[in-house]
Amino acid sequence: MNLESYFERINYTGDTAPTLANLCRIHRAHLMAIPFENLNIHIPRPIILDETLLAEKIIEEQRGGFCFEQNGLFYRVLSALGYEVYRLEANVHRAGDDFGVRMGHMCLLVVIDGVRYLADVGFGASFIHPLMIDTEAIQTQITGQFRITFEGDTGYYYSQGLGESELSLRYRFYLTPHDLSDYEAACHYMQTSPDTHFTQKRVCSQWIDTGRITITEDKLIVTDWDGNRQETPITNEDHFHDLLKEHFGITVETVPPQVI
Repeated sequence: MNLESYFERINYTGDTAPTLANLCRIHRAHLMAIPFENLNIHIPRPIILDETLLAEKIIEEQRGGFCFEQNGLFYRVLSALGYEVYRLEANVHRAGDDFGVRMGHMCLLVVIDGVRYLADVGFGASFIHPLMIDTEAIQTQITGQFRITFEGDTGYYYSQGLGESELSLRYRFYLTPHDLSDYEAACHYMQTSPDTHFTQKRVCSQWIDTGRITITEDKLIVTDWDGNRQETPITNEDHFHDLLKEHFGITVETVPPQVI
């Protein structure tokens, strides 16, 4: 793992000792530099869960990715830095009491001085610093309010993001550690099934100094830290790709989902 290249990618020049303060700084720097995006699906180009390929894409190619890619890479970084870190299974909450497929999301458990934290750089507009797991108190950050509860060994992650009026359940997670290969079936499903939103629309989104910026199929969305939202229509494919290059430095050519 080339940590020097990773830290250059996330514009981080601070201390790297495995402490909570440094974990918070690195977690935030990652989210401020690397976008959540699913563009490979719409090139199309397979997303392969291989640690070397993930580093090549996100670091060398200056790209982003979705949860398996981002947290897959972040796990490798934290391990190399000496953190006690584990990959966890999570299931994303859907309408009603329904949850997504098994292994449908990867999040990370980090243990520092006996205290457990939830880290996640692959869930879009979420917490910017890791959350304490062993408290049900609301945890407030600049990106919103967050809460973790447990029923037995199952954790439930809630968030109230920018501009939202209440906490909502986002996913449940389990404390059993997993290997990267355990997520391969779910990763294949997410990038091929017509039942996932990843195959139905393109998205690229990232925290920035003033809030968050997002490109979807038909609009550019800019949200400030107070939750104020400004939308600009995307007029055509050239406009879509010009915005990708302008705001994220991404120059790959994609096609609209209905073409695939």
